[in-house]
Amino acid sequence: MAAIVQVLLEHDPGLIKTFAQSNSTPLISAATRGHADVVQELLSRDPTQLEMTRANGKNALHLAARQGHVAVVKILLQKDPQLARRTDKKGQTALHMAVKGISCDVVKLILDADAAIVMLPDRFGNTALHVATRKKRVEVYIIMPSLQVFHISDIKTVFELMTYEHWCR
Repeated sequence: MAAIVQVLLEHDPGLIKTFAQSNSTPLISAATRGHADVVQELLSRDPTQLEMTRANGKNALHLAARQGHVAVVKILLQKDPQLARRTDKKGQTALHMAVKGISCDVVKLILDADAAIVMLPDRFGNTALHVATRKKRVEVYIIMPSLQVFHISDIKTVFELMTYEHWCR
């Protein structure tokens, strides 16, 4: 796939800056679909693509994290670890998206890049821990409480309290 992208970009370098209807760039599309080789190729040609977002404010890391694309998340965080702190229009970080997703490995990668983002609330006051509770992602709790970066007062539901007490003993 990356070879095709190389040929296309050699023919027309401007293609890297094109936008789809939802304001999706080639990088965002490749990240969403898990094409790590294409993500690497696009970033090697234009690292500023990391700054681009869709109309809803989600960047390539948000979308790769939601889909559980470990290799893509690694590439994006290696290029810019601060990408983990960027928020969409709802104030959600890539960690918020990862806990909604399918891969605990992605959650771990994002937390390794910046463990403190576990405490960043979205515009509605929800941290990634709250989102994990609503999604009943108990396996995420095994990862997050071990960080011990949240306080008991941040726990809003009985399920959160039971999980916190169980895993933080």
